[in-house]
Amino acid sequence: MNAPLISIVLPCYNSAAFLQETLDSLSAQTLADFECIAIDDGSSDNTLAILQAHAARDARFSIISRENRGLIATLNEGIALARGAWLARMDADDLAEPQRLQIQLDTLNATGADVCGTWVQFFGERSGVWQTPLDDAAIKLQLLFNVAFAHPSVMARTEVLRQVPYDAAATHAEDYALWCALAARGARFVNVAQPLLRYRCHAGQITQTRRDALRQTAQRIRASYAPSLLPAGLQSQAALFAEYAEPGRTLTGAEFAAYADMLLAIHAAHPGGVSVLGLAWLEGWQRTVASAQTLAVARRLQAVLPVPEGYAALYRKQWFKHRLGRGLLGVLRRLTGRT
Repeated sequence: MNAPLISIVLPCYNSAAFLQETLDSLSAQTLADFECIAIDDGSSDNTLAILQAHAARDARFSIISRENRGLIATLNEGIALARGAWLARMDADDLAEPQRLQIQLDTLNATGADVCGTWVQFFGERSGVWQTPLDDAAIKLQLLFNVAFAHPSVMARTEVLRQVPYDAAATHAEDYALWCALAARGARFVNVAQPLLRYRCHAGQITQTRRDALRQTAQRIRASYAPSLLPAGLQSQAALFAEYAEPGRTLTGAEFAAYADMLLAIHAAHPGGVSVLGLAWLEGWQRTVASAQTLAVARRLQAVLPVPEGYAALYRKQWFKHRLGRGLLGVLRRLTGRT
């Protein structure tokens, strides 16, 4: 049997509610030369029956069912079984646009990249488009702060993923760990500026316990990755930078000023990452304790790292928040009944 061009790895765990729509979106791909390795990871619902019925109608789908081993083990199992030169990720509750595989393959061939993601359209309990950085340099810079790919949108060279498998120690942040490990090995990245994946948002996707575990693991990954991109003058402050960059960390005014200096130094070393760094400082300002003393810092940052298009309203909101200061902001919130 000839090997397919693309192998899709589809982990499934108690996925019956939305699985059929996902399978139908894969069968409808305009690029037909693929296999889909669907792994039932010990489901207790109707997942296996749905997979088996679909495989009976579409021979490109192969089904594996066994006891629960978790997402990371399931992904690595799928990678080991893949026969295609390219491997595409998919989650069991999302939908792939019909041209997803074709556009990603064309992009990979045109750019010579090893990993290609796409923008994502949220639907269900959330709307909007997740616009990830597009080129290799911007994606690697984004990894200083957070993930730069929508995980279920990714297509990559199968051999690259075999050389650097998912890290079993990176539970709940396995994708972030993978991108940072691949970046360290010189992999080339690209994202498609088009939402080729529809990401379903529904209740219960991320529990608070999982969110806390993800935050801790991501912080460890961030601190390990930071020295690879920080300029020489910041190498000794890599751990502090990673702490300031952590999305859940509240900053004081002094810490925000120190973080601003770090971001400007990173910009001097990586001048092509203006949009990434512009969003990074705005996000940092958003989690800084309200104080008018931050306004001069924000002006300095905005002059060098303009806030990206589409974030002007958030910038104005932060300016108003910090202009009022913590005391007046608290009074205004009490008067308006806001918490």
